[in-house]
Amino acid sequence: MIELKDYQKSAIKQLKERMMDMLSLDSMRQKIVFKAPTGSGKTVMTSALLDELKRDLEAKFMDCAYIWIAPNKLHIQSYMSFRNFFSETRSLRPVMFDEANPAEGLRPGQVLFLNWESINKENAVLIRDNEQNRNLYQLTRRTQQNGFPIIVVIDEEHMFGGKNAKKSELVLQNINPKIELRVSATPITGGCPTIEVPRQKVIAEEMIKKGIELNPQLKGSNEIKMDEQLLEQALERRNNLARAYREYDINPLLLIQLPNDSKDTLDTEERTLVKEIEQYLDVNKDINVANGKLAVWLSDRHENLHEIEKSNNMVEVLLFKQAIALGWDCPRASVLLIYRDIKSKTFTAQTVGRILRMPQQHHYQNEALNYGYVYTNLSADMIEIVADDMNYISTLYAKKREDVRRIELNAVYQNRRKTPHVLMSPFKEFFKRVVSEEWDLPQTELFGADGGWDDLGSGEEKSEEETEFTFTENKRKANRHGVRTDVARIMVKIPKDLLITGEVGRINIEENARFARTQDELLLSFYHFCRKNVGDYEPGQSSEMIRSAIYEFFEEYLGINQNDAIKVVLYYLNKPKFEAYLAKAEAVYARDYEKREQERNPEEYVQFKWELPDTRMYNSEVSHHCEDIYHHALMPFFEENRVSEPEYKFSRMLDKNNEVIDWWYKNADSGHMHFAVPYTDKDGVPRCFYVDYIIRLKNGTVCLFDTKSKDSDPNAPMKHNALLDYIKTENEKNHKRLMGGVIIEQNDNWYYSTMNIDNTSDLRGWDALRLEDINVEP
Repeated sequence: MIELKDYQKSAIKQLKERMMDMLSLDSMRQKIVFKAPTGSGKTVMTSALLDELKRDLEAKFMDCAYIWIAPNKLHIQSYMSFRNFFSETRSLRPVMFDEANPAEGLRPGQVLFLNWESINKENAVLIRDNEQNRNLYQLTRRTQQNGFPIIVVIDEEHMFGGKNAKKSELVLQNINPKIELRVSATPITGGCPTIEVPRQKVIAEEMIKKGIELNPQLKGSNEIKMDEQLLEQALERRNNLARAYREYDINPLLLIQLPNDSKDTLDTEERTLVKEIEQYLDVNKDINVANGKLAVWLSDRHENLHEIEKSNNMVEVLLFKQAIALGWDCPRASVLLIYRDIKSKTFTAQTVGRILRMPQQHHYQNEALNYGYVYTNLSADMIEIVADDMNYISTLYAKKREDVRRIELNAVYQNRRKTPHVLMSPFKEFFKRVVSEEWDLPQTELFGADGGWDDLGSGEEKSEEETEFTFTENKRKANRHGVRTDVARIMVKIPKDLLITGEVGRINIEENARFARTQDELLLSFYHFCRKNVGDYEPGQSSEMIRSAIYEFFEEYLGINQNDAIKVVLYYLNKPKFEAYLAKAEAVYARDYEKREQERNPEEYVQFKWELPDTRMYNSEVSHHCEDIYHHALMPFFEENRVSEPEYKFSRMLDKNNEVIDWWYKNADSGHMHFAVPYTDKDGVPRCFYVDYIIRLKNGTVCLFDTKSKDSDPNAPMKHNALLDYIKTENEKNHKRLMGGVIIEQNDNWYYSTMNIDNTSDLRGWDALRLEDINVEP
């Protein structure tokens, strides 16, 4: 089973909740859009969603059948992915049409995979009436007659609006599904609920590149044709990346897209361009079909395409037209050259998406590998109107000043730490601890020495009278903290004798009938309560662990059996409190898991030599060019749109002190390639401290400062002290000339401490910053 990322689990949870609500309504053909960036794992998320829907429906003694429709041959790719996803659990079974029996209908848990071309054309075989009555509509009718609502997944939904849109719409009318889940990176359906995966969350999980740079360092020339010049620079970029990728055994791929993507076949002009490109590559670069370095994917030519997706495949350049843009997955594709006359903005966005994936699903220390590169002769005004992925293109590009003196610092980064994706048995002890602390209950003998992951000690047995007394005291404390433990029944109110006139307005309900829920109803409600409160953890096993934790707590602390425990938890005044207890216990569980993972894998820090980057790219969505900064190490200077006030002021203070400052650099706050020192946070978890500013004075001293405001960061003392330790070690062992620490503004002066600190609220004993007086001797 694939381990889902946090953003994937969040999207699945939102989709499932909305679709469960839709299934409870009488309406048919309810639409919901799922928008997620290319490379985020849409197929994986949709597969996991259907799996969770099936499990939740089974708990309600319900079920559904599923149809997955995709364009071209993408349904085959999705079918294979689906089979791999459920190879272990087999909770859902993918089928093709010839595996289904229209006379019997789809069975619960079956997912039928189709492509539009087989059903949205006149006289299409799968919808045509025949003597055997074996067609799609007979299959869907029989499925619904058997009492199974149909959910249709429309993959790559943006293609739904093509030339066969009306016929596709007619197909959906005839199927008449309960829900239409429309999935795309660039959806076209509006006016219905939309669940969206933010691109930044996918980047944060290092699944896709940080951005795309458009025409980087493009050099003009009056002697070479623009098309040839773009090709030359795209090839040079691919070769530079190839050298950087060599240690990972990855051969980056350059994609060359031909003009006019609105048709598959080539016209005379395009054939001439293909010939010119192939001739140029062969004569000047020794890249051709014969030696395996050139692949061609055109309507009438398919050459060197076998295993082209493999990371070390020898193909360096792929020449293509329209076919590549849909469903093709080649993470080693890194550079894209687009020629003129592209008319479909959605298609362009989908094409750009082909170079967004990370080859190994993580970012690299070499920043150049974390970006994609697009070369094109499209005008800037056209680029701006192209949807979705094109607004991901980064045009903010800074370059190191030529007069900057080089420094080298020891730095670290952390490999991505495993996070828990399911609640395991130790969670039960954390839940008990949380509730005990909330109610001021004694916790002795509850936990092992390490807090819950090891076997628990049994402690001494108490007499029956002592145990009963403890239960009574614990109940009294629970009541004192607003939790009733004497709930005999759970009642529901039903409006009684209500006259509805049909007029718009609010109706005052004067009388209700009260009904006690049966035990079966309570069990079902409790099941859903546990499923709802799993947070971002896998719901199946995690909800079982929550249920077990609650049962054990009530039995061990209150002497209350399972049936009565359910009533106490679901009581309307108690329910919000137990939801809060669970959320807190899950947070404690995650922190403890993370800490223990670090203890099991202590070699988590990776050391490297940090230098100022030659170039750095910034995301235009979150950064802007500052025209009032002149002396930053990389120019032009780009600042975050939501820059903190201390950083804003400190940057400008530094820039005005160019008489004593050689250069200054605003560091990033994450990533393998940026400067960081190790520290341990307040919870005992080792982390990386990305120091805000690296400053080289003209006398050779290097200052490392991190701006804060008072008490703004609970980890600031740990960061400061770790930075002082780093500075001391580097100065003594490696003869560096470093100084610095956390720095705070007060009364127009900046203060830092040369000693360890335990808070950032009391600045007594801190030194005022005088850059002209700082000179660390080697």
